[in-house]
Amino acid sequence: MRLDIRYHMTFRYPEPISEAHNEIRVRPRDLPTQRLLDHRLTTDPICRVLAFTDYHGTTVEHFGYIGAHREFEIIAEAAVETRPAEPLGDVGMDAFTDPRFFQDHIEWLSPSTHVQWDPELAERAHNVVRLATSAQDAVRRMLNETREILRYEKNSTRIGIPLDELVAGRAGVCQDFAHLMIGMLRSVGIPSRYVSGYLFAADETAIGHSDVPVRVQTHAWVDAAVPGCGWMPVDPTNAQPVGERHVVIGHGRDYDDVAPVRGVYVGSAVPEVDSIVEIRRMEQIDRVMSDRPRRRGPLVPPPLPEVPDAQTAQQQQQQ
Repeated sequence: MRLDIRYHMTFRYPEPISEAHNEIRVRPRDLPTQRLLDHRLTTDPICRVLAFTDYHGTTVEHFGYIGAHREFEIIAEAAVETRPAEPLGDVGMDAFTDPRFFQDHIEWLSPSTHVQWDPELAERAHNVVRLATSAQDAVRRMLNETREILRYEKNSTRIGIPLDELVAGRAGVCQDFAHLMIGMLRSVGIPSRYVSGYLFAADETAIGHSDVPVRVQTHAWVDAAVPGCGWMPVDPTNAQPVGERHVVIGHGRDYDDVAPVRGVYVGSAVPEVDSIVEIRRMEQIDRVMSDRPRRRGPLVPPPLPEVPDAQTAQQQQQQ
């Protein structure tokens, strides 16, 4: 599936600020299930963009603007080709006790900033996987349990809400579903990580929507490690496996590792922030990844190669 994605964010300040620095994580990754065909980042005011890859392999683009301004705009455009994942084979539950597997995945088993579970949640998770017939079955059971606990409700929580408070409220959005499922998986010894990305759907609970241009926000789901097989991606918000409509930006221990935007500015004004993601399905074409210019304004063509005069050309031929 070929998808074109446009991420648009605008900061508006009630009074001028003098300096702003931001970093964003919105560029899709190259993976076996997806190929990044094209990517462009533009800003207004124009900024120089510096890109690097963080510890978890996510592309981070950093830029800053020094000068008074009351509005700052970021537009990130990408073209991605996705394909179905290969099915994983069945693995017994005892594979999770392998010492080498445990050591290789220790960071995905430990509590993190937004994934702190209590004994009550851990006991509930153990009861869920107690009857699992395989590692994959355990992940699927935990997926269903997450949906039993939470219902999807926009603007019902804040980023970083503790898991016990989340369970008590019984409502959340995609990052809440991901954090809760990760907490339950880790509590029973199943390594898991938070995935940030895009979902081509009318909203993040309408995974089967028709192929029309849609406006969404960034989405979140879960990767569970299966011994000897790799990562098993599942979408707890929709209680379904991850498919061609999901586009991965990056992964981390929780939301903090892959937050789409972080920044600081000099001034006392509190900004109004608007963000929109537009996704449309396009015809399949054979292209390769190329970074186009990262800022607005007229493009300057590269200088033409120097053409040697006849005498120089003759000397070069003799050499």
